Amino acid sequence: MGRLAKQLTSSSSFNFADAKWYGISPGSRGEVEYFNRMLSLPPTFRGYNADGEMLLGPNSSDGNQAFNIDKFQQDNNTDKFTMVQSFNIDIWKGLSLKLTANWYYSEEKYESFYKDYLQSPGYTNTTRSTSASYGRTLDQTYNAVLNYDYQITKDHYLSAMLGFEYYDSYYKAFSASGSGAPTDDFADLGLTDPGEGKRNIDSSHSRQRIMSFFGRINYDYQSKYLLSLVMRRDGYSKLAKDNRWGIFPGVSAGWVFGKESFMEPLNDIISFAKLRASYGLNGNVNADWVGNYTVQGSYSTNTYNGNVGYLLGSLPIPYLQWEKSQTFEVGLDLSFLANKINANLTYYNRKTENKYASIPLPASSGVSSITSNNGKLQNQGLEMDFGFKLLNTKDWKWDLNVNAAYNINKILELPNNGLENNRQNAFQVYSGNGDELIWVGGYQEGQRPGDIYAYKAEGIYKSYDEIPGNLIDQSIGNNGSNNKILYGPDAWAKLTDEQKANALPIQPGDVKWKDVNGDGIIDQYDKVKIGNTTPKWTGGINTNVSWKSLTLSMRLDYALGFTVIDWKTPWIMGNMQGTYNTIEDTKKTWSPDNPNGIYPTYVWADQLGKRNYARNSSMFMYNGNYLALRELTLSYRLPSIWVNKAGLSNVELSVTGQNLGYWTEADHMYSPESSDNNGGYPLPRTVIFGINIGF
Repeated sequence: MGRLAKQLTSSSSFNFADAKWYGISPGSRGEVEYFNRMLSLPPTFRGYNADGEMLLGPNSSDGNQAFNIDKFQQDNNTDKFTMVQSFNIDIWKGLSLKLTANWYYSEEKYESFYKDYLQSPGYTNTTRSTSASYGRTLDQTYNAVLNYDYQITKDHYLSAMLGFEYYDSYYKAFSASGSGAPTDDFADLGLTDPGEGKRNIDSSHSRQRIMSFFGRINYDYQSKYLLSLVMRRDGYSKLAKDNRWGIFPGVSAGWVFGKESFMEPLNDIISFAKLRASYGLNGNVNADWVGNYTVQGSYSTNTYNGNVGYLLGSLPIPYLQWEKSQTFEVGLDLSFLANKINANLTYYNRKTENKYASIPLPASSGVSSITSNNGKLQNQGLEMDFGFKLLNTKDWKWDLNVNAAYNINKILELPNNGLENNRQNAFQVYSGNGDELIWVGGYQEGQRPGDIYAYKAEGIYKSYDEIPGNLIDQSIGNNGSNNKILYGPDAWAKLTDEQKANALPIQPGDVKWKDVNGDGIIDQYDKVKIGNTTPKWTGGINTNVSWKSLTLSMRLDYALGFTVIDWKTPWIMGNMQGTYNTIEDTKKTWSPDNPNGIYPTYVWADQLGKRNYARNSSMFMYNGNYLALRELTLSYRLPSIWVNKAGLSNVELSVTGQNLGYWTEADHMYSPESSDNNGGYPLPRTVIFGINIGF
């Protein structure tokens, strides 16, 4: 930052980043696919034969991931450049103008080439496919902000701000692919087979612009009574002309009642007290929902009887509008005992209307769904923040901060579709009152989104005596289940041989599923509410303890009141891939030698059998409550007498551990803060050594 003239200052910043990475796996999930596949290999797998030659295994997907690792070439390169330039002009006393320009430019280059590789024993994939893409983004932001500060009198203070901002983002990309390269030595697209249908080339571009006008007025009387008024008007280029602009006002007020005369007797106890309230309307346009042609509609191409033609790709949606959120907040800020104890309490109630959602359409419309402004959602809760200065002596200092947030969502309104609660994607289950059915799940007015319904596992059948004789299981499984009907011993005995060919008996080692209505039949209506995927409580704990020049800092976070789903463990224990590795919990499965096993019988391809594992059930859904030790830092500041001799002002050494562990019941989850576990890579445990030198 520098002063160009008496009333003109300038500030500039530049940043450039270059990132390269190579050899990412051909799987759709990148390097995660390698970890996922490696975990599937049984520990008895032989990666090499007796002559030291590497073995593939059953195939390239479920076999030795090291076998073909040099056959897939993938190179990625991203360059990013950011520049910010601003000028501040002091027009006269209290009045200033700040002009800012922000440019962001990025280039992304990607090349991929698959050599000949052994796909399965005896079969070599000789496609030799290659692809390349190039994309660039240019984002430009320009704004001008006029600020005015005026001390009207000793007790009255006024400040005002008026601003304008323009944002322009342009993206353009080219891509091409081909196959049939003559050798593994050259990956160039020009060497691929030029025959018809062998090469593909494509390009795309998109642009979005936002223009904003905004202003704010702040009024302060004796630093006790505070008032702020804000207003902004935003226009978004991808919305239709009649809905492009939105106006979003807001107001907030504060009362520092700790300065009132009636609080003077409490000044030794309450050092600060403020009551605050605010109301505002915010707008949002979600780029994931509002694409380049969402409003206008689009066409696509297809081939019919050898001829290429055009067909409707998406319907025009000219009525699509801004999402709008009305937020009301009221808060209380308190400090006690000369600011040794601080408390901030905030209640908020946010109602969002015109929320974006995808609405399914009948097949006769020619398209599968349409984006719509879909009803109202309420989000309300309480946020609390407490700070404590526990020690403050010559040698010792100890600070502690604890925060917590309670949040509940509820759907207030959905588009009228003639159904009860205007439900969307809901399904029926038994209510628990006989055969009465109720609609649950999906989205319904008056309900909290995110509820989980599944079959309730009540244990494992240890013997035939525990199995109801005439029990019939007509449940629907997942992962390609054949959904054969399952029968109890007496019902099984009544079947003909022809009927038994398409059925299976319920036996010891199978799961005891809850029969909600008690009719002796387990079907799709026997699901019960297991929990909700959204935590009710979230928060954190931060503390710093210092003794002389030594400081220990710790940061924890937690979440309470939610349910997590483990998809990976049942997939592995159910052998749904056929060749999957086992895990330690396999020892806890039922068998004649382990009649007290807590998991059902270990079988091959459970989805083709009794669906003990291959169905959505409570067996692999857990209480998601967790406390995470997110960061722990120990630092030491060298004595100044040593540092000064070296011509330095400060030297501090530190060691930091990140993601050090969890306290949780959901020990099957790779990361309990994720609502589901499907083979992802956990947050790495990291140790960082640092030195901070001041001159």
